[in-house]
Amino acid sequence: MSERKTILLVEDEALIALCESELLKRHGYNVVTVAAGEEAVAAIFNGIPVDLILMDIDLGGGIDGTEAALLILEKYDIPIVFLKSYRTGDS
Repeated sequence: MSERKTILLVEDEALIALCESELLKRHGYNVVTVAAGEEAVAAIFNGIPVDLILMDIDLGGGIDGTEAALLILEKYDIPIVFLKSYRTGDS
């Protein structure tokens, strides 16, 4: 049996992070979720083993997803997929 792959999900919107995390878990992945670019960089630099990073581009305050990705890719060869959520209306 193959080992479950681990995904680092970087998403600052709590509801979106929860939904994406649950969906990934239902499909057999381990998921580590962080809410900020700095947290993503720290997680990787502290040795959390991940197979893929799903990175929101706009992370509110602090460094954004593209900056976090550049810092990570300077030292690690981890595939990164960028995500962008769009809200409609004023809700």
